[in-house]
Amino acid sequence: MRLEASILASCALLLAGCVSTLLAHKVVAPPNKSGIPPLFVDWDAVKQAPVAFAETWTVKVGPPAATLSMASVEPGDYGLIYDLRMDYENGKSPHVASLKTFWKPSREAARWSVPPLGTVLLLHGYLQDKRFVTFWAVRLAQAGYRCALVDLRGHGTSTGRHISFGAFESRDLELVLNDLEHRGWDVSRVGLFGVSYGASIALVTAGRDRRIAAVVALQPFMSAERAVPELMRAAFPNEARGITDRQFAAAHLKEAAWGNFSWSNADIPSALKRTQAPVLFIHGEKDTWISADHSRELLKIAPPGSRLLLAPRDDHLSLPLQLDTYAPAVIDWFAAALRRN
Repeated sequence: MRLEASILASCALLLAGCVSTLLAHKVVAPPNKSGIPPLFVDWDAVKQAPVAFAETWTVKVGPPAATLSMASVEPGDYGLIYDLRMDYENGKSPHVASLKTFWKPSREAARWSVPPLGTVLLLHGYLQDKRFVTFWAVRLAQAGYRCALVDLRGHGTSTGRHISFGAFESRDLELVLNDLEHRGWDVSRVGLFGVSYGASIALVTAGRDRRIAAVVALQPFMSAERAVPELMRAAFPNEARGITDRQFAAAHLKEAAWGNFSWSNADIPSALKRTQAPVLFIHGEKDTWISADHSRELLKIAPPGSRLLLAPRDDHLSLPLQLDTYAPAVIDWFAAALRRN
């Protein structure tokens, strides 16, 4: 009996090791190689996004080496139409009843004759790309901001063998800002706008680069160690069923080793303590993928002047669509922080 128990225990440990190893590989694997289609990829708001791009180009970053896909949306009148209708049924997740969008192609937009109010770099979420934040860029461009959009490493058409939740990406974005400066953009005071994964990377970047003067973070997470189990169990319950807290913790340690990075370089609380850029957090109170507690806790250690807006009826999927509701606050936020003295 003791021998059988010992064998069973050994098998259990081996199984746990296999699960954590496989999980670690998946977490840091590039999403654009996963075969999982991005959410909402068939929506008109995503399909028509590239017509707003005035220019597209690539930026080489690293180490580790990667090539990032970039696009610009210049200040002007795009005739933006954004008509979102949501259903909020009791006991059910928010549902998009309809979404009608329109904006003029970049070549047809009437460019503003005055200098841009500032530069804003927009960062998409996990399993997405720059097209998914284009409607935000168009709205900011109509307000007078010069917008740069990037496919983060391992996303969209950018390359990269691994993702690192900010350890590599924050360095990548420093090089992106250098590239924008070489192109004649004003990067002396930059705004970062990020969604979920992109929001957390924005917070890490703000702790590295003093050119970041303000951040807008939609539904960021406190740490990948905490967010990955929470997200997987809510968004992918079948795949996450049976994975224990211990296995998730073991995977977290292996992820950095597999991706060849250090979690200390993706430490969001430490980054927030280093930056002076105020952060506007926006989070849905119905978010079960990344709970609003992440933003509540981050606010406590964010720089003075930071603020949290809670959306009482929205979840992780519906909040980023609330352009008309939150664009005024976002624009005011950047106006205050990026204003030239």
